[in-house]
Amino acid sequence: MSQTENTEANSERIRKIYAKDVKVGEVIHTVFRAIFKEKHQSRGGKPYLSLLLVDRTGEIDGRVFDNVGAADQAFSNEDYLLVKGKAGTFHGKTQLVIDQLERLDPGPIDAAEFAYTPAPPPSKNAEKPEKHGSEKEHHEQRVRLSKRLERLLQNPQLAQALDTFVAHLEKAFAAEHGTPLPPKPERPPRPPKPPRGDKPAHTRESSGPKVEHKPAGPSRDPNLPEGLAFKPFTALVPGEKPAESAPPAPATTPETPTP
Repeated sequence: MSQTENTEANSERIRKIYAKDVKVGEVIHTVFRAIFKEKHQSRGGKPYLSLLLVDRTGEIDGRVFDNVGAADQAFSNEDYLLVKGKAGTFHGKTQLVIDQLERLDPGPIDAAEFAYTPAPPPSKNAEKPEKHGSEKEHHEQRVRLSKRLERLLQNPQLAQALDTFVAHLEKAFAAEHGTPLPPKPERPPRPPKPPRGDKPAHTRESSGPKVEHKPAGPSRDPNLPEGLAFKPFTALVPGEKPAESAPPAPATTPETPTP
């Protein structure tokens, strides 16, 4: 590792490679401005130097693993450095493992080439229109969906099928996110069933021996004596005449003896 002050002639012979053009696997030998440095210790207990290098196109992380103490004493923050190393990646970011570094005289260097201004984070006010827009779009989508479901629910069969489908969706969502299922809507209580063997009240009143209703025959002549048998004409044998009954004996009064 070399940590020496470079001259203006040496700096002019170096081709500038911008941070945005650094590619993984390339050996980089160019000038950057160091805006931050800090010593750390690896898990194995070995010290290393972490620094942040910038130019007008962006920033790149730098690491020094050899001669860490000498490298740390060779420059300060905001110094211009001529660095040489190999570009790699660490946690998805480009990283330059530095083998050599030299502090340069800032006199002949154009400061505008190394004036890097990080992009400001998006403000909360800028996020609100997008958030409101997404909420409005989501609300309109729910309204359209509710109208479609309302038309489908007019069909009882489709309503029952949708109810079963929604129940499956709720169960799957609760199993995936660990949330309890929503309470089921209360149904009206069913009327109690009558005990087995008992019949409803209206049938119990009509229970009893069955009475056969025979068709009424011809009316009986009230002038006939009580002991006279009566048969309809359709029951008589053809050719026969009904037997004439003897007239009833006149009522007699007991004779009273004469004195």
